[in-house]
Amino acid sequence: MAKEKKKGGFLKRAFGLKSKEDKLAEEAAAKAQAQEKVDAQMAARMAAINAAALKSAREQDAAAAGVQTDEADVARIEAEEKRKAEIQAAKDVERAKQLAEERERKAKAEAKAAEDAAKREAEAKAREQERIKAEAQAKAKREAEEKARLEAEALRAKQEAEALELARKEQGEREAAALKAKQEEEAAARAAKLEAERLAAEQAEIAAREKAQAEEAARLEAEAKAAEVAEAKRLKREAEEADRRALEAQKRAEFDAAQREREALAEAERKRLNPEPEIDPAAQGGFLNRITKGLSKSTGKMSEGLSTMFSKRTLDDEALEELEDLLIASDLGIGAATKVTTALAKDKFDKQITDTEIKVALADVISDILTPLERPIVLTDVRPQIMLFVGVNGSGKTTTLGKIAKRYTDAGKKVLLCAGDTFRAAAVEQLTVWGERSGAPVIAGKPGADAAGLVYDAIEKARAEEFDILMIDTAGRLQNRTELMDELYKVVRVIKKQDETAPHHSILVLDATVGQNALMQTEVFAKTAGVTGLIMTKLDGTAKGGVLVALSDKFKLPIHHIGIGERIEDLENFSAPVFAAALSGVADAVLDK
Repeated sequence: MAKEKKKGGFLKRAFGLKSKEDKLAEEAAAKAQAQEKVDAQMAARMAAINAAALKSAREQDAAAAGVQTDEADVARIEAEEKRKAEIQAAKDVERAKQLAEERERKAKAEAKAAEDAAKREAEAKAREQERIKAEAQAKAKREAEEKARLEAEALRAKQEAEALELARKEQGEREAAALKAKQEEEAAARAAKLEAERLAAEQAEIAAREKAQAEEAARLEAEAKAAEVAEAKRLKREAEEADRRALEAQKRAEFDAAQREREALAEAERKRLNPEPEIDPAAQGGFLNRITKGLSKSTGKMSEGLSTMFSKRTLDDEALEELEDLLIASDLGIGAATKVTTALAKDKFDKQITDTEIKVALADVISDILTPLERPIVLTDVRPQIMLFVGVNGSGKTTTLGKIAKRYTDAGKKVLLCAGDTFRAAAVEQLTVWGERSGAPVIAGKPGADAAGLVYDAIEKARAEEFDILMIDTAGRLQNRTELMDELYKVVRVIKKQDETAPHHSILVLDATVGQNALMQTEVFAKTAGVTGLIMTKLDGTAKGGVLVALSDKFKLPIHHIGIGERIEDLENFSAPVFAAALSGVADAVLDK
């Protein structure tokens, strides 16, 4: 605005031009001046008219009265009347002006109101027209869509009718019926396939719970292709008769365990009647020698395969694959086998290699896996120290418990044994024999008694009589029978009610002869009994000793002892370097010297 004023002033000064505001002001001033002039003229005219009227009226009054008036008086009166006439005229003009302005304002207001009303009416009409137009458009659109839909339906019906007519003409009623029957047959086949797939999925899920290899194969992403194919084939074969084999295995294990117990009792009775001189373990060779002899079957199987496979052979992809298959077949597990082949491929690939070099690499890997898990059973200050022994029937659980009890009593510990296996024949008698050998009292119940109740009584007795250690034997459980595992879980709950930190040691005893089945046993017992450590028995009677490596690589559970014979001395403390040297065959070269 300031720029416009400045610009206007410049133009006015430079060229004599006037701005719009100046022009409007001059027009308003001229109009006011003209109006004032008109008003003055009108006032003068009205004054003259009024003066003339007064003069005429006065003259008429004087004439009627016959009065002669002096000219001076007449002039004075006329002047006074003129003055009054002018005042009155001015007032009349002003009043007329006010009335005119009022009429003008009123007219403008009425015009404005009329204009607003007309505008509102026009807007209302416009909105109404828009609404009518929109409704018309919407109606037209709906009618068009409906028309299009009807036309499409009519066209589709026409096409279907034409297609049906054509089909009837070309194929005939018989072919149409055959086509319909074929479609129904295909639908039934698809339904049957879906049902078969559903049943297969359910069976696969059951098999996965029962077979440890299926679960391991699902979790291990790095599994080799050959191993996956072999495992899938094995699981397929085993899944078909899983329940039957499981029951047969349970019965066979119970029968074998009972037979071994009877033999053990008979042997114990024979030794009691005809005692033999004890043999000093040191006379049988050192610790390394005993472990190596105990693992001879497992070592021999692997060494034979390595010697046959590698005799100054170049280490290529084919050789690595064969080596990995051999190690997996020796139950070392995929993880350990992969670590061995990876280590060899890193340093020896495309070079000549001997079986001795492979044994050394194998010993290194086994030692790396097992060394962090080499852990003896450590007793704390808690009294009584509750030790729970779990495992399937026939694993050597009761015998192992007895051997450890003998060690503790020889060390001056006060030990109480609990015969928690109330279901198996001769279980109480077997533990009683071990109680006599170790000098530890045994608390037992009647056959078939409630094991959890017996455990409760044993804990009460151990506390009341201040025993250092309470060792609890449990009934063997087939790990894929959930109703039987629930009984073991009940025992664990009873122990924790007595002492929430107990059992202080939950030891799983595994039979090395079962091979890869030990993986499934470990997983199930770990969930049920909270396993804190492992003891593997019967390593002297099997070629599947490598399964301890697979177990350790997968579950990372501490390993307390290994069993390599029937005697008390044959339950050895676990040593990872010695076990690695013995299992890999490296110790053979040391012992031969």
